[in-house]
This record gives sequence, structure tokens and C-alpha cells, in this order.
Amino acid sequence: MSSGEPVRVRAARESDLATIAAIGAESFSGLRPLAAAERWVRACWGAQPRMRYWVAERSGTIVAYILWMEKGGFRAEAVVELEQIAVRSTLRGAGIGGELIRRSLEELSRSIDGEGRRVKVVEVTTGSEQGAVEFYRRTLGAEVVAKVPGLFRGDEFILIARPKPDPTR
Repeated sequence: MSSGEPVRVRAARESDLATIAAIGAESFSGLRPLAAAERWVRACWGAQPRMRYWVAERSGTIVAYILWMEKGGFRAEAVVELEQIAVRSTLRGAGIGGELIRRSLEELSRSIDGEGRRVKVVEVTTGSEQGAVEFYRRTLGAEVVAKVPGLFRGDEFILIARPKPDPTR
């Protein structure tokens, strides 16, 4: 797979869950062994529409996934959290994650708008390593609002983005 191939983003299907679990187990120590990832992914899948997966494909193969979670009830002004995102290790740094975030958030926003609501806030919690904070600033316009010492592997930052309403919706 070349890095220049287009990425297709779509809502996940139940038949995608094994692949999502495999990418999750490859990406997160908390989702190992694979059986733990499969259990986690199934639990999240079962929490729809509160939790929703999207996948990124290249040449018909899933190469990344994202999990969005709605927080605090189905409010008129929704608060959504980017709960988890993972890209196959061989494709990291190719722009797939950013594309997946942007397109899936657009689809999630359209879905919520279709219910007569809107996305008010996007929350992301991320570790302090690997430039993730800067990535979310660039991709979402998110800003750090809090630091939680020693949450998972180390310090975690909570970032907030406030999407601008789309005047065409």
C-alpha cells in the first residue's frame, strides 16, 4: 500500500470489529492480549449510539479506526469525546489519523444535527508523549484545559475544541 493512496472513511460495521480489535491491540498496551481488545471493542459497539466507530480504508483494507463517545446524555448541545484512535503502525505519520478525525467528526456532527442537536464541545484526553497534544491542536483546534498526573502511562492532558457551527446545516 503506498502512502499516496486515497483514504475512505466510513461508519464501522459489525463485520469490522475483529479488525478494529487487532489494530487496537497493536496500538494500545491496555488492549492486550487480543482477546481483551475484542472484548473491549464489542462492549463499545454495544453502546451505540452513545459510542460510534468509524474506520479508514485504503484499497478496501481497514487501516485505522476512531471511536467517538457522547458524554452526559443526549443533550441539545452535545459533548463528544474522541475516545480512541489508532492507525496501523506501518502507516503512522501518513496523515490518515488527521483525515479520519476530520471526516468522522463531520459525519458524527451531521448525524447529531439530524436529531435536531449540535456538537458543542469535543474533548480529547491524551498522553504527554509523541507530540499528540500538538497533533490535536492542528487537527481539531483543541487546547489543553487540564493535566492529570499519572493517569495511564504517565501524565495525561485534557484538551477541548469548540467546533464552529456549519451555517449550511
